[in-house]
Amino acid sequence: MPVVNSPTLSNKSCGLPWRTAAPSCVYPAGVAENCDLLAPFFDEIALAFFETDACLAYTRQDVPDSLTKLPVGWHMHLPLDLPWAAGTARVAEVALALARSVRFLSPRAFVLHPPAVPEQLAELAALLRQGGMAPQSLLVENIQGRDLEQLWPVIADADLGVCLDLGHMLVHGQEDFLTLPGLEARLSMVHLNAPDPEKPARHASLALLDAHGLAVMDRLLSLLAPGRVAVLELFGEAALFESLELLRAASARMGGRRP
Repeated sequence: MPVVNSPTLSNKSCGLPWRTAAPSCVYPAGVAENCDLLAPFFDEIALAFFETDACLAYTRQDVPDSLTKLPVGWHMHLPLDLPWAAGTARVAEVALALARSVRFLSPRAFVLHPPAVPEQLAELAALLRQGGMAPQSLLVENIQGRDLEQLWPVIADADLGVCLDLGHMLVHGQEDFLTLPGLEARLSMVHLNAPDPEKPARHASLALLDAHGLAVMDRLLSLLAPGRVAVLELFGEAALFESLELLRAASARMGGRRP
């Protein structure tokens, strides 16, 4: 088992107004081992089901029943390679199959990298609703370009939730997404990371945010209601725990808002 070299931290959110979360792929180990290592420090684990075929092939050995004993909540990040070319019905089949595979964990939300075509998102939302997925548990994430702005009418009509990714906002100049109408009510989750200066698409520690990035993070966090989820979407131990400390600093800077 990997050794956790995190700094001495009080467990869980410790006065933060939001639930903290980490992805299930921080350490060079399987899902279950990652979750065991992260559970003492976070309120929630993001099941990083990034690859369709690999995640559909997971068994109870990969995602065991013992995870129910961990004192955390759960949500799932749906695959990054969903088979949109095979049709929206196939995408819905995959999403519902993955949701069923972890039903025993009662995941609260499912984060989606959305299609570019609004009609596809509308169709997917309808199919998932028919399959038993609550609309507001499907969280549409900003990826690139003007995606969230263009999809906003569908998001509102289908009553979907939203996950805003800080790094994506900064890389793609999406700061104005913070003014989308009704955003605060739909914002269930944020992904916190900084763009890597050497490869901006790569997620890096919040320590790499410049003054503009810190200001955008503060604005983003000010819209995240108490009790909702702040995911430190980082895939290495050092960056993850450094960023957790910086999230605490951001909360203090904002006045330590509490539920």
